[in-house]
Amino acid sequence: MNKRISSLILAVVLLAFTATASADYIVYSHCGNGKPLNVREGPSKDYWILRKIPYGEAINVIGETSPGWLQLNDGGFVQAALTSRYYPGPYVPPAPNPTKDPSQSLDSIYATARTVDPYIITLRATAKSNGVANVRWAPSKKAKLLAAYPSGTQVRVIAELKNWYQVEDLVTGAVGYVNTAYVVK
Repeated sequence: MNKRISSLILAVVLLAFTATASADYIVYSHCGNGKPLNVREGPSKDYWILRKIPYGEAINVIGETSPGWLQLNDGGFVQAALTSRYYPGPYVPPAPNPTKDPSQSLDSIYATARTVDPYIITLRATAKSNGVANVRWAPSKKAKLLAAYPSGTQVRVIAELKNWYQVEDLVTGAVGYVNTAYVVK
């Protein structure tokens, strides 16, 4: 009789083990940024990271333990949202944002240009500008610096643009652009 009970218990255990094994399924690591998936000690970001699973790698899962978290067969938990039921293929990074063509942004500034009867202005430096007024080759703070003038330097305005003056150095004749913020009015 003991053999029968032992056999029955063994059969129930094997049946339970088989049922558990058949409940397992596979998902794939699928982080949107292509980075590895964190496996944590428990079903929350508050738990320590045990290891990382590379993008696209198959993961054996027991099931969902708490909303949004999957428990792995070999221990650990992963966020369900960072997995896929289907193989995602190799990670393809998104196309970079197109860089702005500096000439396009300058076109809108040049479109505001108007010639004027030349007149003299005085440059002023600020603490933010390290005590100098910068004159650049184009009306942009990213344009190459042509010269840095101390406060009080006078230059001739030959054109006005939105927030910029096209100026001429009275001594050298060099022409460039200065932001209106560095002009005494």
